[in-house]
Amino acid sequence: MKQEDIRQILERGILAPSADNLQPWKFKPGQDQIDFFLDSERIKNFCDEGYLVPYLSAGAAIENMRVEATYLGYCLDASYFPKEGDPLWVATLHFKPAESEHHPHYSALKQRVTNRKFYEQWRTIDTSIYSKLEHMVSQEKGFKLLWMKKNHSSFRELCCLLGKADQLRFENERLHKELIETLRFNQEDTQKTKDGLDLRTLESGAGGELMFKLVRSWQRLKLLNSVGLSFLFNLYTQFQLLTSQAVGLIAAPTHKPLDYTVGGEIMERVWHEITCEGLAIQPMEALPIFIINLLQTGGHDFDNKQRRKLEELKRQFLSLFELSDQNGLILLFRMGHAEKPKIHSLRRPLESFLI
Repeated sequence: MKQEDIRQILERGILAPSADNLQPWKFKPGQDQIDFFLDSERIKNFCDEGYLVPYLSAGAAIENMRVEATYLGYCLDASYFPKEGDPLWVATLHFKPAESEHHPHYSALKQRVTNRKFYEQWRTIDTSIYSKLEHMVSQEKGFKLLWMKKNHSSFRELCCLLGKADQLRFENERLHKELIETLRFNQEDTQKTKDGLDLRTLESGAGGELMFKLVRSWQRLKLLNSVGLSFLFNLYTQFQLLTSQAVGLIAAPTHKPLDYTVGGEIMERVWHEITCEGLAIQPMEALPIFIINLLQTGGHDFDNKQRRKLEELKRQFLSLFELSDQNGLILLFRMGHAEKPKIHSLRRPLESFLI
């Protein structure tokens, strides 16, 4: 296998999404294979407990590499978790020569983006698109895509739940600290690190950017929360959702690491298809990540009042989608029509990922 092909496949792999765009991956290329690891230095945040969320991003990277490999004339076969007892070794990816094909998602590799804008609330989505996406997810045994469309009687209830979850993000010291650490407040920092969240990608406008700069201090945020600031984040999330046509949830059969890794591949496949349809998508992952953290840690980063609130949000959320505690939560997202973002998140140089 040509080394330039391996390099090109890896370049497409690292275009995958990851929590806060921290890109927590390491690769060890071989002659006709790639050993794929999580980067232990980049999975130390709240959302990384138990590695389930990082496994999602790894799965997304694998899907990207599969699309690129198909284009270059290779078949990608993944051996998941090849070394028992090593949760960081996600997979060994084997490549075999095959007929070069034009993959329908090839153009989406570079076009896929998180769109945090307010959507065009009156512009509907053809029902065939919902069916196509559902079918795509159901091809993997035990996985399903559930919809809560705008005209559903419980849609506003769901918006309220997700708003409350986002409000909680700004009432917890650890979550605040990690958010501020991952935000890039100026272009110099963005270009220097080539990771994290460029403040401009939040699409919150000049007022929103000023707000985030204002609450960089936890003590200042606590003071402002005492007069209701965190509730504004709740309302902002609800307004975002109300401009969307639907909220989708990809659910897995279990919380096993393999289900989250394969779920990440499905997630990226769905994201690519939505991109190819010319639609906008934004993950709404605060509440699912909180629920996963509850499962992994018992919610030890929350005080008793926050934990009780979160348990109730979890109960209501699972009830709305008719899921149980056993189901893995792969991707919660909103979908609609919107202008494309002008600013995209950056990626670090490929060399920084190589072992």
